[in-house]
Amino acid sequence: MFRFYVPMHGRWTGYAVVLLSVLVSSGCGSGGPTMGKVSGTVTAGGKPLEAGTVTFISTDSQRPNATGAIQSGGSYTLQTVEPGDGAVVGDYKVAITDVDSAALNTALPGAPVTAPKSAIPKKYQDANSSELTYKVERGSNTKNFELSTK
Repeated sequence: MFRFYVPMHGRWTGYAVVLLSVLVSSGCGSGGPTMGKVSGTVTAGGKPLEAGTVTFISTDSQRPNATGAIQSGGSYTLQTVEPGDGAVVGDYKVAITDVDSAALNTALPGAPVTAPKSAIPKKYQDANSSELTYKVERGSNTKNFELSTK
């Protein structure tokens, strides 16, 4: 019969390896920033926008921005990395466009683009002039935007 011998110091090394493996695999926290899911609707003059983008620009340069495509009926859901993952918790300035990005594509690379006319004032397209802000909290957030057409 074959007998396997583990010296005493080898046993402690084995325990240390197992403990270290457990600690590394469990991580030291959630493994990423605290996120908040953000969705809502965008209307202008009481009517929902049918296309465009909502962009949350972080007020902290260490935190990433988040964007969401405006769908039919004016709804949007933010994403930072993966669809629907939301935004990192914190304060944001907001920019909104109502131009479908697909309308800016041309058949020939470098060909001039005629941008579709926007139904909302230009100030909303720049987070520094839009005067729109939002604080993303942990969990689920609903933020509706009612834009003026003047």
